[in-house]
Amino acid sequence: MVSTRALMIGAGVAGAGLLALYVSRQGLGNVAASVGAGAVQAVGGAASGAVGAIGQAVGLPTPAQTSTDAQVARWLIDNFGQLEASKWAGAPAYLRAQFMDAGSGRPPPADSAVGLEFLPRLAPQASYDETDRLAARYPAPREPSSIFDGGASFEAGAGYDFKPGGIWGF
Repeated sequence: MVSTRALMIGAGVAGAGLLALYVSRQGLGNVAASVGAGAVQAVGGAASGAVGAIGQAVGLPTPAQTSTDAQVARWLIDNFGQLEASKWAGAPAYLRAQFMDAGSGRPPPADSAVGLEFLPRLAPQASYDETDRLAARYPAPREPSSIFDGGASFEAGAGYDFKPGGIWGF
């Protein structure tokens, strides 16, 4: 019967042999670069996941939900303010948007997380005639009937006919 220790030693020797074969085919520089890139991606992914989890706990969008487009960030600044733009745009896009002219942004795609969050919040554009609503709110002025509601003279309100050369002799 083969002992566990012998199996472990055999597996280690086989793994070292495969590693030596891989290094001989790829070259030591390429292997080191691959290992380094893998380590950076693993750390970056872990950091991004931690940031997303902490942000979600306090009500912020995850990094995958934010926009990386500076024009979208500028649109958010113009329509919803600095705070919302700083939450929903990545830091590089948000900083570039600060130096763009007001009104030079563009709305986010409708199917993106930013678009789903903000496009429904925009005030709907009126597609109807507001004449009836305005006429009810601001009725047309009526014709005055006496001096007390804008009539022309005291005589008109008292029943006198005022004509030049009339009762007063003018």
